[in-house]
Amino acid sequence: MLTSQFSPLEGIYKNGVLWGCKNIFNYKQVEYIKITGSGDTTLDYCVVIVNLIFAAVVALIVILTDKKQRTFKDLHWLTVVVVRYYVAMIMLSYGISKLHNGQFPANSIDRLEEKIGDMSPMGMIWTMMGASTGYTFVSGLLEVIGGLLLFFRRTKTFGALFSMTIMINVALLNFFYDVPVKIFCSHIVLSCIFIISGDAKALYRFFILHQPSQLRFHPRNSDKKWKRNTLTALKSFVLCFLILTSSPGLFYKSPPLPLEGTYTVEKFIINNRELPHSKNDSIGWKKLLISYPGWTDIILNNDSVKTFDAMINTKEKTVVLRKPEWDNIHANLHYSLQEDYTFFTGKIGYDSVRIKTKRKKKEDYRLNKRGFHWINDYPFNK
Repeated sequence: MLTSQFSPLEGIYKNGVLWGCKNIFNYKQVEYIKITGSGDTTLDYCVVIVNLIFAAVVALIVILTDKKQRTFKDLHWLTVVVVRYYVAMIMLSYGISKLHNGQFPANSIDRLEEKIGDMSPMGMIWTMMGASTGYTFVSGLLEVIGGLLLFFRRTKTFGALFSMTIMINVALLNFFYDVPVKIFCSHIVLSCIFIISGDAKALYRFFILHQPSQLRFHPRNSDKKWKRNTLTALKSFVLCFLILTSSPGLFYKSPPLPLEGTYTVEKFIINNRELPHSKNDSIGWKKLLISYPGWTDIILNNDSVKTFDAMINTKEKTVVLRKPEWDNIHANLHYSLQEDYTFFTGKIGYDSVRIKTKRKKKEDYRLNKRGFHWINDYPFNK
């Protein structure tokens, strides 16, 4: 739990492991990469090894010193509670993020323009999930249900089985599509198994032997009403806090992006001279991609890609492009709409240009406009 992304002690613990790797084990290649997006860094694997060693030492001490196993039973009960709440928190946070465009947003224009063969396996997963808001929503809803079930003692075993089933599928996707959260999702699956382990015999008798069995239930030991009420209030506070902190995105709707789309160039006229489409041409534009606020991509005729900061003024109908590392303007263009075409006129550097383009919106892509059909006499597999 110390190395979780939710733990305030993550940095301290990882820095300690890093120091040990470099100074005790003389493993100089490991680094602490804070902003990486990956949970499978070299340091993360080192942390797993240290955790295993630490857990084995603590377990050995408890076994040798606790002859009557009282401490062991108390620690086991406490560990199950902590693990149960931790897994519930993870399931809720990731589940709620799938109920809106959080973890898997709708595919952007540049993603829709990308060739499947040029995608990474991880990119393929994000594209698949982003293509269906319905599937993503249901996936998130199931994770939320699993998390809620884990919050209560009477449903913890069912919640662990439910969550484990969901997370096994997530783990398989992460492993076989090379998504770098393999350690994290594996820990969640193992945590679910740990929660279930206390009822393993009862589950075996019920599911395998088809014999009557009963799951263990630990009632609260508090003999005073105020203690029970305090625990209930504290639990309600934790549950509400987790839901509220995970759900602001449910009510957020991103503003529409002006001119969003793919603009395929049909004519590129520079200094009154039309440039033909040629693979050897590094001046003429092939496509203009407006995908995100503040920047845009230009695909040249030779298929090289240039990224620019973009300022779009819909009132004056202008587009200003700058190189991120430059102060001067790369292109100052005015746009106009005529039927199915968008025309750009103005300056690129010191050269005057006129560009005729045809716009393709998100809903024009086959992946987005196919939709759902109850009846398919033939499979639409393009």
